[in-house]
Amino acid sequence: MVLADPSAIVRAGIKRILADVPEIHVIDECSDSKSAIASIAAHNPDIVIMDFHLASGTAVEILRTFRTTVPRPIGIVYTFDTDACTRAISYAAGADVFYDKSKDMTPLLTMLRKLAAALQQSQELAFR
Repeated sequence: MVLADPSAIVRAGIKRILADVPEIHVIDECSDSKSAIASIAAHNPDIVIMDFHLASGTAVEILRTFRTTVPRPIGIVYTFDTDACTRAISYAAGADVFYDKSKDMTPLLTMLRKLAAALQQSQELAFR
C-alpha cells in the first residue's frame, strides 16, 4: 500500500494504526501527488490511501493517472473535507472509497482487512 498525506505526523499515525492489520504493508509514503504517482508506478501497490489535499496537488491527479491502468490500485480518499462536491470530484476521478478522516478508523480498518483478504485470495487463485 502507498500512503499519501501532506502531514508526516498523520502518516505516522496512520502507519501505527495499520500496524494492527498484518495483511496491509505500507511500502511507501508520500506528501505530494507527484511523488505519489511516481511511487505507485514504481511499486504497483494494490491499495493507495490518499488525503484529498496534498502538499502540492490533490488526490484527483493521482486517481486520474491510474484510472485506466491494469491492474488498477484501489483508491481510497480520506479527508476532513467531506462535502458533497469533494466527494463527487473524488468518485468522478476514480476513487473507490471516500472516507471521513474525522471519524473512527475502525470501519476503515475493517474494510482494509476485507480488501487484503480478497486480494490475497485473488492472487492465490491466479497462481493455481
